[in-house]
Amino acid sequence: MIILNKKRLGIIVGMLLVAVFAFSFKIANIGNTVQTVSLPVSGKVIVIDARSWKTG
Repeated sequence: MIILNKKRLGIIVGMLLVAVFAFSFKIANIGNTVQTVSLPVSGKVIVIDARSWKTG
C-alpha cells in the first residue's frame, strides 16, 4: 500500500511538472531547421595538410 502525505504528493506533482515542461520544451525545438547552401566549386585547389606541428 502506498502512503501519500503532503510532502510526497508535492514531490510527485513537482516531478510531473518538470517532466511536462521538459517534454514541451523539447517538442518546441524540433521545428528549428538550419538552411545550408552547397555551391559547386570549380577551378579551386584544396590542399589538406596532415602533418603535425612537430615535424622535424
